[in-house]
Amino acid sequence: MAQNRVVIAGAGPVGCVSALALARAGIPVTILEAGDDLELDLRASTFHPPTLDMLDQLGVANELIEQGLVCPRWQYRDTEEGVIADWNLGLLGNHTRHPYRLQAEQFRLTQIIMKRLQKMSNVEVRFGCRVTGAKQDGNGVTVEFETRGKTDSARGTYLIAAEGGSSPTRKTLGIGFDGLTFPEMWLIVSTPFDFAQHFEELTPIAYVTEPDDWFVFVFVSGLWRVLVPTKPGDTPETILDEDYQQARLQRICPTGEKYEIAHSTAYSVHQRVAETYVHGRIFLAGDSAHINNPLGGMGMNGGIHDAVNLCEKIVKVWSGQAGDGRAEFARYDAQRRPIAHEYVQRATLQNKQMLEEQDPEVRRKRHEDLRRTASDPDAARDFLLNSSMIRALEKAAALG
Repeated sequence: MAQNRVVIAGAGPVGCVSALALARAGIPVTILEAGDDLELDLRASTFHPPTLDMLDQLGVANELIEQGLVCPRWQYRDTEEGVIADWNLGLLGNHTRHPYRLQAEQFRLTQIIMKRLQKMSNVEVRFGCRVTGAKQDGNGVTVEFETRGKTDSARGTYLIAAEGGSSPTRKTLGIGFDGLTFPEMWLIVSTPFDFAQHFEELTPIAYVTEPDDWFVFVFVSGLWRVLVPTKPGDTPETILDEDYQQARLQRICPTGEKYEIAHSTAYSVHQRVAETYVHGRIFLAGDSAHINNPLGGMGMNGGIHDAVNLCEKIVKVWSGQAGDGRAEFARYDAQRRPIAHEYVQRATLQNKQMLEEQDPEVRRKRHEDLRRTASDPDAARDFLLNSSMIRALEKAAALG
C-alpha cells in the first residue's frame, strides 16, 4: 500500500466525510473499517443546519435531505404545562442555507457517501480490518490492524482515527480521555405508535420534563424514538426486559394496550474529551476525540465539523501551502478541542441538568425564561445560533 495517502480508521459519518473531503481534493485515501459492512445502527439522527451546509459543499446534502425529515421546529415541553417553548429555526435564514434540523439516521449519510467513494479511483475501502494501533516516524504512519484472524499493516502519510469512543489508536498512543460516566444507563425505545395523536402540537423533536423525571421524543423513518433515563444500578437485562419498557412507555402515554416495540437499546453515557487531538501525523476526530450525552444532537455533528476542519488543513499541507503542517495541525487542535470542552460538553450537561431539575421553584423560573426567550425573535435567534452549533463554529474560526 503506497505511503502517499491518508489512512482513515473507521467508516462511520466522520470517517466517510473525511474520506470524501480528501478524495475530492485529489488526495489518495484508504479506509479501514472493522465491520464487514457499514453499520446500520440507530444512533445519531439529527443533522444541524451548519452540518447540512458542509454536506452541501461536499455534494451529498440533497440526497440525504430526500431520505430524511425536515424539521423547522422543535420544542421544550412539560407533562403538566404542555409546550413551554416552540423554537422556529426559520429565524436562522440569514445564517445558513438550511434553517432546519434534518432527521435521518447516520447510516443514511454513510451509505450515500460510500457509494460515491467506491466510484473514485483514489479511494480504497477495506472492510473487516480492525485497527489495533499505530506507529509513526518522520516520513509517515504504520497502521496495524487485524483482518480475518491475521495481523497486517498499512502505511500512509497521515492517519485519521475515527474509530469511536473506544479508539484503539488513542489508547495505544496513551492519550488521556478525561471526563465522567453517568451512574445511570439510558434507554431508547422505538415504536410506530403515533404520540402526535396524544400530545397536542407535538413536533418531531421534543424534550419533555416531568416533576420527577424526563424523556425525549424523536421521530425518524416512521418510528417514534423515546429516550428515557434509567436508575443507577439498573442492569442492561432489567432495562431491556419488555415489561420494563412497556411500563416506561405507559407512564409517558397510558394506552391500556401493549405497545409495539420495533427496536430498543440501553447504553452508558459519557462526557469525555481527549487531552490532544494531534499526535504528530496522527489525528483524532469525532468520538475518538470527544464523547458526550446525546441531548442536543451535538456528538455526530461535532464530529463532522472536526472532519471538515481537519481535512481543509490536510489539503493545504498536501498542496504545499502550509509548510510541514505543524502549525496548521496545531490550529486543528486549538480550534476544535476547546469547542468540545467549553461548548459541546457544557451545553449537553446543561441540557441534562435542565431536564433533571425537580425543584418546583427552579423549574417555574426556568420555564418562564424559556417562554420569554422563545417569544422574542432576537433572543430566540441568539438561542438557536448556540443550540444549532453555528456560534461554536464562529468561535472555533476566531480561535485560529
